[in-house]
Amino acid sequence: MNNDEVDIAEQFEKHLNSPKQTWLLGAGASFESNIPLMYPLTARVFEIATTETFLGDAEALAIIEFVKSDIAETAHIEIFLTHLSDLISMAERSRTKTVAIGASTATKVKLTSVHLALLDVIADIIRWGYKPAKGDAEAIVGKSGKSITKIKAHKEFIKAIFLQNRAGLEKHRSGVEFFTTNYDTLIEDALALNEIPYCDGFTGGAVGFWKEGLDTSQQAVVTKLHGSIDWFRSSSPPRPLLRVRYGDTYHADEQGAVMIYPQASKYVNAQENPFAQLFDRFRKRLSGGTDQVLLICGYSFGDDHINSDIEQAMSTTRSQLTIVAFSGETDGQLPPVLEGWRIGRSFSDRIYIASPKGLTRGASVPCFGKGEGTRDWWTFTGMTKLFSEGLPKDIQEALQ
Repeated sequence: MNNDEVDIAEQFEKHLNSPKQTWLLGAGASFESNIPLMYPLTARVFEIATTETFLGDAEALAIIEFVKSDIAETAHIEIFLTHLSDLISMAERSRTKTVAIGASTATKVKLTSVHLALLDVIADIIRWGYKPAKGDAEAIVGKSGKSITKIKAHKEFIKAIFLQNRAGLEKHRSGVEFFTTNYDTLIEDALALNEIPYCDGFTGGAVGFWKEGLDTSQQAVVTKLHGSIDWFRSSSPPRPLLRVRYGDTYHADEQGAVMIYPQASKYVNAQENPFAQLFDRFRKRLSGGTDQVLLICGYSFGDDHINSDIEQAMSTTRSQLTIVAFSGETDGQLPPVLEGWRIGRSFSDRIYIASPKGLTRGASVPCFGKGEGTRDWWTFTGMTKLFSEGLPKDIQEALQ
Protein backbone atom coordinates (compact mmCIF):
# COMPACT_ATOMS: atom_id res chain seq x y z
CA MET A 1 0.00 0.00 0.00
CA ASN A 2 1.47 3.35 -1.06
CA ASN A 3 0.69 6.92 -0.05
CA ASP A 4 -1.59 7.49 -3.05
CA GLU A 5 -3.77 4.52 -2.07
CA VAL A 6 -3.97 5.75 1.50
CA ASP A 7 -5.00 9.20 0.27
CA ILE A 8 -7.66 7.72 -2.02
CA ALA A 9 -9.21 5.74 0.83
CA GLU A 10 -9.08 8.68 3.24
CA GLN A 11 -10.63 11.08 0.72
CA PHE A 12 -13.26 8.49 -0.17
CA GLU A 13 -14.24 8.19 3.47
CA LYS A 14 -14.30 11.99 3.81
CA HIS A 15 -16.72 12.28 0.89
CA LEU A 16 -19.00 9.65 2.39
CA ASN A 17 -19.34 12.00 5.36
CA SER A 18 -19.87 15.14 3.30
CA PRO A 19 -22.30 17.60 4.94
CA LYS A 20 -23.85 18.32 1.52
CA GLN A 21 -24.99 15.07 -0.07
CA THR A 22 -26.88 14.65 -3.32
CA TRP A 23 -27.97 11.16 -4.33
CA LEU A 24 -28.79 9.79 -7.77
CA LEU A 25 -30.53 6.42 -7.55
CA GLY A 26 -31.35 4.23 -10.53
CA ALA A 27 -33.21 0.99 -11.13
CA GLY A 28 -30.47 -1.09 -9.49
CA ALA A 29 -31.35 0.48 -6.13
CA SER A 30 -34.79 -1.16 -6.24
CA PHE A 31 -33.73 -4.49 -7.76
CA GLU A 32 -33.36 -6.23 -4.40
CA SER A 33 -36.87 -5.02 -3.53
CA ASN A 34 -38.29 -7.12 -6.40
CA ILE A 35 -38.74 -4.19 -8.76
CA PRO A 36 -37.48 -5.34 -12.19
CA LEU A 37 -34.61 -3.68 -14.01
CA MET A 38 -35.41 -1.88 -17.26
CA TYR A 39 -35.05 -4.77 -19.69
CA PRO A 40 -36.98 -7.37 -17.66
CA LEU A 41 -39.61 -4.66 -17.11
CA THR A 42 -39.77 -4.08 -20.86
CA ALA A 43 -40.24 -7.77 -21.58
CA ARG A 44 -42.96 -8.06 -18.93
CA VAL A 45 -44.82 -5.00 -20.25
CA PHE A 46 -44.97 -6.45 -23.76
CA GLU A 47 -45.99 -9.86 -22.42
CA ILE A 48 -48.96 -8.36 -20.57
CA ALA A 49 -49.81 -6.00 -23.43
CA THR A 50 -50.03 -8.78 -26.01
CA THR A 51 -51.65 -11.51 -23.90
CA GLU A 52 -53.97 -9.44 -21.71
CA THR A 53 -54.36 -5.69 -22.23
CA PHE A 54 -54.68 -5.69 -26.02
CA LEU A 55 -55.68 -9.31 -26.61
CA GLY A 56 -57.96 -9.28 -29.65
CA ASP A 57 -57.23 -5.61 -30.42
CA ALA A 58 -55.54 -5.97 -33.80
CA GLU A 59 -55.05 -2.22 -34.26
CA ALA A 60 -53.26 -1.79 -30.93
CA LEU A 61 -51.10 -4.87 -31.50
CA ALA A 62 -50.13 -3.56 -34.95
CA ILE A 63 -49.03 -0.27 -33.40
CA ILE A 64 -46.90 -2.07 -30.82
CA GLU A 65 -45.27 -4.32 -33.40
CA PHE A 66 -44.55 -1.39 -35.70
CA VAL A 67 -42.85 0.66 -32.99
CA LYS A 68 -40.85 -2.36 -31.81
CA SER A 69 -39.66 -3.01 -35.37
CA ASP A 70 -38.78 0.64 -35.93
CA ILE A 71 -36.49 1.12 -32.92
CA ALA A 72 -33.23 -0.57 -31.99
CA GLU A 73 -33.54 -4.19 -30.88
CA THR A 74 -31.85 -3.23 -27.61
CA ALA A 75 -34.28 -0.36 -26.89
CA HIS A 76 -36.13 -0.50 -23.57
CA ILE A 77 -39.66 0.60 -22.69
CA GLU A 78 -38.83 4.29 -22.19
CA ILE A 79 -37.34 4.43 -25.69
CA PHE A 80 -40.44 2.65 -26.99
CA LEU A 81 -42.73 5.20 -25.31
CA THR A 82 -40.61 8.08 -26.62
CA HIS A 83 -40.95 6.75 -30.17
CA LEU A 84 -44.67 6.25 -29.67
CA SER A 85 -45.02 9.82 -28.40
CA ASP A 86 -43.19 11.01 -31.53
CA LEU A 87 -45.83 9.28 -33.66
CA ILE A 88 -48.58 10.92 -31.59
CA SER A 89 -46.99 14.32 -32.17
CA MET A 90 -46.80 13.63 -35.92
CA ALA A 91 -50.47 12.61 -35.99
CA GLU A 92 -51.38 15.76 -34.05
CA ARG A 93 -49.72 17.93 -36.71
CA SER A 94 -51.28 16.13 -39.68
CA ARG A 95 -54.52 17.23 -41.33
CA THR A 96 -56.09 13.82 -40.88
CA LYS A 97 -54.84 13.32 -37.31
CA THR A 98 -53.27 10.06 -38.48
CA VAL A 99 -49.78 8.76 -39.11
CA ALA A 100 -48.44 5.98 -41.28
CA ILE A 101 -47.33 2.80 -39.54
CA GLY A 102 -45.93 0.58 -42.24
CA ALA A 103 -48.54 -0.04 -44.92
CA SER A 104 -51.37 1.11 -42.66
CA THR A 105 -52.29 4.21 -40.64
CA ALA A 106 -53.09 4.88 -37.00
CA THR A 107 -55.12 7.69 -35.51
CA LYS A 108 -53.86 10.01 -32.83
CA VAL A 109 -56.68 8.79 -30.58
CA LYS A 110 -55.64 5.15 -30.91
CA LEU A 111 -51.94 5.87 -30.51
CA THR A 112 -52.65 7.85 -27.36
CA SER A 113 -54.88 5.14 -25.92
CA VAL A 114 -52.10 2.58 -26.43
CA HIS A 115 -49.60 4.89 -24.73
CA LEU A 116 -51.85 5.46 -21.72
CA ALA A 117 -52.65 1.77 -21.35
CA LEU A 118 -48.95 0.90 -21.37
CA LEU A 119 -48.33 3.41 -18.58
CA ASP A 120 -50.99 1.63 -16.52
CA VAL A 121 -49.31 -1.72 -17.18
CA ILE A 122 -45.94 -0.34 -16.05
CA ALA A 123 -47.50 1.13 -12.92
CA ASP A 124 -49.08 -2.21 -11.93
CA ILE A 125 -45.82 -4.12 -12.43
CA ILE A 126 -43.87 -1.62 -10.33
CA ARG A 127 -46.58 -1.36 -7.67
CA TRP A 128 -46.83 -5.08 -6.90
CA GLY A 129 -43.36 -6.26 -7.93
CA TYR A 130 -42.06 -8.74 -10.46
CA LYS A 131 -39.13 -11.14 -10.29
CA PRO A 132 -38.25 -12.57 -13.71
CA ALA A 133 -37.44 -16.22 -14.25
CA LYS A 134 -33.80 -17.15 -13.73
CA GLY A 135 -32.32 -20.55 -14.39
CA ASP A 136 -34.70 -23.18 -13.06
CA ALA A 137 -36.59 -20.63 -10.95
CA GLU A 138 -39.89 -19.49 -12.40
CA ALA A 139 -40.97 -15.87 -12.52
CA ILE A 140 -42.73 -14.50 -9.45
CA VAL A 141 -45.54 -12.08 -10.20
CA GLY A 142 -46.88 -9.72 -7.58
CA LYS A 143 -50.53 -8.74 -7.69
CA SER A 144 -53.08 -6.82 -5.68
CA GLY A 145 -53.29 -8.38 -2.23
CA LYS A 146 -50.12 -10.40 -2.88
CA SER A 147 -47.41 -7.81 -3.39
CA ILE A 148 -43.83 -9.10 -3.51
CA THR A 149 -42.30 -5.60 -3.23
CA LYS A 150 -39.97 -5.38 -0.24
CA ILE A 151 -38.93 -2.18 1.53
CA LYS A 152 -36.35 -3.52 3.98
CA ALA A 153 -33.33 -2.48 1.91
CA HIS A 154 -34.60 1.10 1.55
CA LYS A 155 -35.48 1.38 5.23
CA GLU A 156 -31.95 0.28 6.12
CA PHE A 157 -30.49 2.73 3.61
CA ILE A 158 -32.39 5.70 5.04
CA LYS A 159 -31.50 4.58 8.55
CA ALA A 160 -27.81 4.46 7.62
CA ILE A 161 -27.91 7.93 6.05
CA PHE A 162 -29.90 9.71 8.76
CA LEU A 163 -30.08 7.70 11.96
CA GLN A 164 -26.76 5.93 12.48
CA ASN A 165 -24.12 7.51 14.69
CA ARG A 166 -22.31 9.59 12.08
CA ALA A 167 -19.89 11.40 14.40
CA GLY A 168 -22.18 14.39 14.86
CA LEU A 169 -22.67 14.86 11.12
CA GLU A 170 -26.38 15.61 11.60
CA LYS A 171 -25.54 18.87 13.36
CA HIS A 172 -23.67 20.22 10.36
CA ARG A 173 -25.42 18.64 7.39
CA SER A 174 -27.89 20.44 5.18
CA GLY A 175 -30.89 18.60 3.78
CA VAL A 176 -30.04 15.47 1.80
CA GLU A 177 -31.42 15.51 -1.73
CA PHE A 178 -32.46 12.33 -3.50
CA PHE A 179 -32.88 12.31 -7.27
CA THR A 180 -34.19 9.07 -8.74
CA THR A 181 -35.22 7.74 -12.13
CA ASN A 182 -37.36 5.06 -10.46
CA TYR A 183 -41.15 5.09 -10.62
CA ASP A 184 -41.64 3.23 -7.33
CA THR A 185 -42.36 4.94 -4.00
CA LEU A 186 -39.75 3.09 -1.93
CA ILE A 187 -37.63 6.12 -1.06
CA GLU A 188 -40.60 8.20 0.08
CA ASP A 189 -42.06 5.27 2.02
CA ALA A 190 -38.73 4.48 3.70
CA LEU A 191 -38.30 8.11 4.76
CA ALA A 192 -41.77 8.14 6.30
CA LEU A 193 -41.29 4.79 8.04
CA ASN A 194 -38.06 6.13 9.55
CA GLU A 195 -39.88 9.33 10.58
CA ILE A 196 -37.66 11.58 8.44
CA PRO A 197 -39.47 14.76 7.28
CA TYR A 198 -39.22 15.23 3.52
CA CYS A 199 -40.75 17.14 0.64
CA ASP A 200 -41.44 15.91 -2.88
CA GLY A 201 -42.99 18.91 -4.60
CA PHE A 202 -46.55 18.09 -3.52
CA THR A 203 -48.65 19.81 -0.89
CA GLY A 204 -51.25 17.88 1.06
CA GLY A 205 -51.45 14.47 2.68
CA ALA A 206 -52.11 11.10 1.11
CA VAL A 207 -53.69 13.02 -1.74
CA GLY A 208 -51.50 15.95 -2.69
CA PHE A 209 -51.32 18.58 -5.42
CA TRP A 210 -48.20 19.69 -7.25
CA LYS A 211 -46.84 23.03 -6.12
CA GLU A 212 -43.91 24.52 -7.98
CA GLY A 213 -40.91 24.88 -5.74
CA LEU A 214 -39.61 22.63 -2.98
CA ASP A 215 -39.20 23.21 0.75
CA THR A 216 -35.45 22.60 1.02
CA SER A 217 -35.52 23.25 4.76
CA GLN A 218 -36.70 19.67 5.24
CA GLN A 219 -34.24 16.94 6.21
CA ALA A 220 -34.76 15.28 2.85
CA VAL A 221 -35.89 16.35 -0.62
CA VAL A 222 -37.09 13.75 -3.14
CA THR A 223 -37.07 14.59 -6.84
CA LYS A 224 -38.42 11.87 -9.15
CA LEU A 225 -36.96 12.73 -12.54
CA HIS A 226 -39.09 10.22 -14.47
CA GLY A 227 -42.32 10.55 -12.54
CA SER A 228 -44.06 8.10 -10.23
CA ILE A 229 -46.71 5.41 -10.15
CA ASP A 230 -48.74 7.51 -7.71
CA TRP A 231 -48.75 10.69 -9.84
CA PHE A 232 -51.88 11.39 -11.86
CA ARG A 233 -52.60 14.12 -14.41
CA SER A 234 -56.28 14.71 -15.08
CA SER A 235 -57.36 15.63 -18.59
CA SER A 236 -60.14 17.84 -17.20
CA PRO A 237 -59.39 21.57 -16.82
CA PRO A 238 -57.45 22.90 -14.98
CA ARG A 239 -55.56 19.59 -15.39
CA PRO A 240 -54.03 19.40 -11.89
CA LEU A 241 -51.08 17.12 -11.21
CA LEU A 242 -51.93 15.03 -8.17
CA ARG A 243 -50.30 12.47 -5.94
CA VAL A 244 -53.04 9.93 -5.34
CA ARG A 245 -53.72 6.76 -3.39
CA TYR A 246 -53.98 3.62 -5.44
CA GLY A 247 -57.52 2.37 -5.79
CA ASP A 248 -59.34 5.57 -4.85
CA THR A 249 -62.45 6.32 -6.92
CA TYR A 250 -62.22 10.10 -6.84
CA HIS A 251 -61.11 10.22 -10.49
CA ALA A 252 -62.96 7.18 -11.82
CA ASP A 253 -65.04 9.34 -14.17
CA GLU A 254 -62.06 11.33 -15.47
CA GLN A 255 -59.69 10.70 -18.33
CA GLY A 256 -56.08 11.05 -17.29
CA ALA A 257 -52.69 9.45 -17.15
CA VAL A 258 -50.21 7.99 -14.72
CA MET A 259 -47.34 10.45 -14.77
CA ILE A 260 -44.43 8.36 -15.97
CA TYR A 261 -41.88 9.78 -18.39
CA PRO A 262 -42.25 10.25 -21.30
CA GLN A 263 -45.83 11.43 -21.69
CA ALA A 264 -47.83 11.00 -24.88
CA SER A 265 -47.94 14.65 -25.90
CA LYS A 266 -44.61 16.43 -26.08
CA TYR A 267 -46.41 19.77 -26.22
CA VAL A 268 -48.21 19.05 -22.97
CA ASN A 269 -44.99 17.62 -21.61
CA ALA A 270 -43.22 20.91 -22.20
CA GLN A 271 -46.03 23.20 -21.10
CA GLU A 272 -47.63 21.46 -18.13
CA ASN A 273 -45.80 18.40 -16.95
CA PRO A 274 -43.20 18.81 -14.22
CA PHE A 275 -40.33 17.00 -15.92
CA ALA A 276 -38.64 20.17 -17.19
CA GLN A 277 -38.82 21.63 -13.67
CA LEU A 278 -37.42 18.44 -12.17
CA PHE A 279 -34.42 18.32 -14.49
CA ASP A 280 -33.82 22.03 -13.98
CA ARG A 281 -33.68 21.38 -10.24
CA PHE A 282 -31.15 18.60 -10.83
CA ARG A 283 -28.91 20.93 -12.84
CA LYS A 284 -29.14 23.73 -10.29
CA ARG A 285 -28.37 21.39 -7.41
CA LEU A 286 -25.21 20.08 -9.10
CA SER A 287 -23.98 23.56 -9.97
CA GLY A 288 -24.69 24.97 -6.51
CA GLY A 289 -21.14 26.29 -6.22
CA THR A 290 -20.38 24.90 -2.78
CA ASP A 291 -18.33 21.84 -1.96
CA GLN A 292 -20.68 18.88 -2.38
CA VAL A 293 -20.78 15.22 -3.32
CA LEU A 294 -22.98 13.45 -5.85
CA LEU A 295 -23.36 9.83 -4.74
CA ILE A 296 -24.59 7.50 -7.47
CA CYS A 297 -25.96 4.00 -6.90
CA GLY A 298 -28.01 1.63 -9.04
CA TYR A 299 -27.66 3.88 -12.08
CA SER A 300 -26.30 2.38 -15.31
CA PHE A 301 -25.46 5.73 -16.96
CA GLY A 302 -27.92 4.99 -19.75
CA ASP A 303 -29.80 8.31 -19.67
CA ASP A 304 -28.12 10.80 -21.99
CA HIS A 305 -30.01 13.74 -20.48
CA ILE A 306 -28.82 13.00 -16.95
CA ASN A 307 -25.29 12.20 -18.11
CA SER A 308 -25.08 15.51 -19.96
CA ASP A 309 -26.21 17.47 -16.91
CA ILE A 310 -23.64 15.74 -14.69
CA GLU A 311 -20.82 16.25 -17.19
CA GLN A 312 -21.66 19.92 -17.61
CA ALA A 313 -21.70 20.46 -13.83
CA MET A 314 -18.37 18.68 -13.40
CA SER A 315 -16.76 20.60 -16.28
CA THR A 316 -17.56 24.08 -15.00
CA THR A 317 -14.37 25.95 -14.15
CA ARG A 318 -15.36 26.69 -10.57
CA SER A 319 -17.05 23.37 -9.95
CA GLN A 320 -16.63 21.94 -6.46
CA LEU A 321 -18.65 18.82 -7.21
CA THR A 322 -17.20 15.39 -6.49
CA ILE A 323 -18.71 12.13 -7.76
CA VAL A 324 -18.75 8.97 -5.68
CA ALA A 325 -20.10 6.21 -7.91
CA PHE A 326 -21.05 2.76 -6.64
CA SER A 327 -20.91 0.87 -9.91
CA GLY A 328 -21.03 -2.70 -11.07
CA GLU A 329 -19.27 -4.00 -14.16
CA THR A 330 -20.37 -5.82 -17.30
CA ASP A 331 -17.81 -8.29 -18.65
CA GLY A 332 -15.27 -6.72 -16.32
CA GLN A 333 -15.86 -3.21 -17.61
CA LEU A 334 -17.39 -0.12 -16.02
CA PRO A 335 -20.24 1.64 -17.87
CA PRO A 336 -18.64 3.38 -20.91
CA VAL A 337 -19.76 6.86 -19.82
CA LEU A 338 -18.25 6.48 -16.36
CA GLU A 339 -15.08 4.96 -17.82
CA GLY A 340 -14.76 7.93 -20.17
CA TRP A 341 -15.18 10.44 -17.36
CA ARG A 342 -12.49 8.95 -15.16
CA ILE A 343 -9.75 9.05 -17.80
CA GLY A 344 -8.18 12.19 -19.20
CA ARG A 345 -10.89 14.68 -18.26
CA SER A 346 -10.31 17.92 -16.37
CA PHE A 347 -12.47 16.59 -13.54
CA SER A 348 -11.22 12.98 -13.49
CA ASP A 349 -9.54 13.33 -10.10
CA ARG A 350 -12.91 14.29 -8.59
CA ILE A 351 -14.41 10.92 -9.49
CA TYR A 352 -14.25 8.07 -6.97
CA ILE A 353 -15.56 4.66 -7.98
CA ALA A 354 -16.36 1.76 -5.66
CA SER A 355 -16.57 -1.26 -7.97
CA PRO A 356 -16.26 -5.04 -7.54
CA LYS A 357 -12.53 -4.71 -8.21
CA GLY A 358 -11.88 -2.14 -5.49
CA LEU A 359 -11.60 1.62 -5.18
CA THR A 360 -10.37 4.04 -7.85
CA ARG A 361 -9.90 7.77 -8.15
CA GLY A 362 -9.76 9.07 -11.69
CA ALA A 363 -7.51 6.98 -13.88
CA SER A 364 -5.85 5.12 -11.00
CA VAL A 365 -5.84 1.34 -11.00
CA PRO A 366 -8.22 -0.22 -8.47
CA CYS A 367 -6.85 -0.43 -4.96
CA PHE A 368 -8.10 -2.19 -1.85
CA GLY A 369 -9.39 -5.14 -3.80
CA LYS A 370 -10.50 -8.26 -1.97
CA GLY A 371 -7.94 -10.87 -2.83
CA GLU A 372 -9.49 -13.48 -5.10
CA GLY A 373 -13.00 -12.21 -4.37
CA THR A 374 -14.89 -9.05 -5.18
CA ARG A 375 -16.22 -6.18 -3.13
CA ASP A 376 -20.00 -5.90 -2.75
CA TRP A 377 -19.99 -2.20 -1.81
CA TRP A 378 -21.25 -1.27 -5.26
CA THR A 379 -24.65 -2.91 -4.62
CA PHE A 380 -27.43 -1.06 -2.85
CA THR A 381 -27.21 -3.23 0.28
CA GLY A 382 -23.41 -3.28 0.18
CA MET A 383 -23.31 0.51 -0.08
CA THR A 384 -25.79 0.78 2.80
CA LYS A 385 -23.50 -1.39 4.94
CA LEU A 386 -20.62 0.92 4.09
CA PHE A 387 -22.54 3.92 5.43
CA SER A 388 -23.77 1.98 8.45
CA GLU A 389 -20.49 0.40 9.52
CA GLY A 390 -17.79 2.48 7.83
CA LEU A 391 -14.94 1.26 5.64
CA PRO A 392 -14.40 -2.51 5.59
CA LYS A 393 -12.29 -3.76 8.48
CA ASP A 394 -9.31 -4.69 6.30
CA ILE A 395 -9.14 -1.17 4.86
CA GLN A 396 -9.48 0.42 8.31
CA GLU A 397 -6.60 -1.71 9.54
CA ALA A 398 -4.48 -0.78 6.52
CA LEU A 399 -5.02 2.93 7.21
CA GLN A 400 -3.94 2.71 10.84
